[in-house]
Amino acid sequence: MNGKVVAIALVIVVAFTSCKQNKDTAIKADLTAKAKKEKDFAGVRFTVENGIVTLAGECATEKSRSTVETTVKGVYAVKDVVNNIMIAPVTIGTDQQLKQGVDSILQNCPAAAAITRDSVVYLEGTVEATKVRELMDAIRSLKPNDVQNTLVTK
Repeated sequence: MNGKVVAIALVIVVAFTSCKQNKDTAIKADLTAKAKKEKDFAGVRFTVENGIVTLAGECATEKSRSTVETTVKGVYAVKDVVNNIMIAPVTIGTDQQLKQGVDSILQNCPAAAAITRDSVVYLEGTVEATKVRELMDAIRSLKPNDVQNTLVTK
């Protein structure tokens, strides 16, 4: 009887962990889609862990910063938002297409984000070790000048 209880508990833990990961991935995918459509997201990057979205980067105005936070809070399954966005000039140029491409690739890696500057991709955050090679190949296929990887693997 004890063996059955342990097995059931293990299945519940694994299922619960996968559900959290799936919700984080769904949140990240939804935010990635919104970021492509809304100019206020142009200088913003985001990660998702356990339903908590951390925002970083720049917005041109306080209104843009507030709009981004409100938009993120409205996404299904978001528990909380940590807003670390700074007010600074945001330039939308050739790096914007690269940023959107990288963000699309990272939508399945909720705890990872990227900064694109001068056609260089700077990766940060956490990602599963099994996804690193596929991720790097996909990003390199976008033909950035360089990829600086500071991802932590788990």
